[in-house]
Amino acid sequence: MRYVLIRTQLLFVSVILFITFMLMMMIVSRYNRRWDFTQEKMYSLADSTRQILQRMGGHKLEVLAFYPQEDPARKDIEVFFKQIEMTHPNFKYAFYDPDRVPRLAKENHIKDIYTVVIRYQDRMERISRPTEESFANALLRLADPRVLDLCFSTGHNEASIAREDRNGMKMFRDVLEYNNYALHEIILTRDGVPDRCQVLVVAGPHRDMDPKEYEALRTAFDQGKGIFFMIDPMDPGTGQSFHDFFKAFGIFLGNDVIVDKMSRMVGGDFLVPLVNQYLSTHPITADFKITSFFPVARTVQPSTDNVPDMEVSPLAFTGSGSWAESDLGALEKGDASFQAESDLSGPLALAVASEKKTADGKSGGRLIVVGDSDFITNAYVDLSGNEDLALRMIHWLAKDDRAVAIPQKTLRYKPLFMTPVQQRIVLALAILGFPAFYLLSGMLRIFIRQKTS
Repeated sequence: MRYVLIRTQLLFVSVILFITFMLMMMIVSRYNRRWDFTQEKMYSLADSTRQILQRMGGHKLEVLAFYPQEDPARKDIEVFFKQIEMTHPNFKYAFYDPDRVPRLAKENHIKDIYTVVIRYQDRMERISRPTEESFANALLRLADPRVLDLCFSTGHNEASIAREDRNGMKMFRDVLEYNNYALHEIILTRDGVPDRCQVLVVAGPHRDMDPKEYEALRTAFDQGKGIFFMIDPMDPGTGQSFHDFFKAFGIFLGNDVIVDKMSRMVGGDFLVPLVNQYLSTHPITADFKITSFFPVARTVQPSTDNVPDMEVSPLAFTGSGSWAESDLGALEKGDASFQAESDLSGPLALAVASEKKTADGKSGGRLIVVGDSDFITNAYVDLSGNEDLALRMIHWLAKDDRAVAIPQKTLRYKPLFMTPVQQRIVLALAILGFPAFYLLSGMLRIFIRQKTS
């Protein structure tokens, strides 16, 4: 009988302990808390990110992160995801190696490793090499969806957004529509620039525009709209009106073709410049580090003439091994070689942004000129960073205000400097203070035990 009671008691205690542990796990998993004691709050979300997550409510927020299996960068971004998980009640994330799940990577249009896809309700955003700032901005666009209107000019043999062959821009059109842009084709001589168009795109005109069209472009710029001009190299003696038009915005258009020997080393053509240098201080290219390619491009550089109230910035540069070939006849024959007296040596700018600054410091019209239009055609838009760079340019031109600035957190070295008085105090505490404290504590303990024994 006694043996049965002991067994029953042991079983009862075991059940109680098991229930206690289960309750503790439920409490811990539901009320997960952590504290960040670093001075820079390295392991805490910025207030802006928290506010956006709270604004998104309890709707499901899902992230698919495409990172190599054993890459150390996976651990860093996972720490960030866990911070979000503690803030948003319905946040889920999963990691996938794009080489092991090629079908899933293709379905999500993954062209580069370190890419995350964010799904929220019926909308989706995709980010390459995410930071907290880029992630928060993507969340903001998901929480506040808008339809922005883009107009594409026609009538000058520009690349068509409807064509599906290699020279069309159907793939880039799909990307823009995926990012909530409404696209329209217009004829400048007939339509001007409609009020609904936030951005006008001129993609590779093959002949000069007439004064009425330039006047429509100038009016749109003065109204604060964005203009995206992509202009390929032209035959000698043609396209002079483009030079004159861009000059008023502080932009110089080169009569040349960029030759880049480095492209041969990566399996490309020497007329397809490899670009991996970007202006780090401009919003478009501040954190952009992906290589892009511009087939048969011309130089576009800030003008040496100062244009009042215009802020002109070169965005993308070729490598030091490139040059701007001015003898187009020799280039067509395949006899091009660098001539120091007539050709410019790299690095060379081939994309420039110009922005009007008003008297009160606000932004006016915006213009981007790129010396190539092929980089967003169906043949090349999927190549490396071309799509992402073009999309960043469109975002900037559209003045999409759904953006937050979150400074990057870095650990700072802060040595401790003490005055001579502070040094003597620390020395006295270490040599006399702490030993005296423990000695007095021991004597007090002995005294109390003697009194109570």
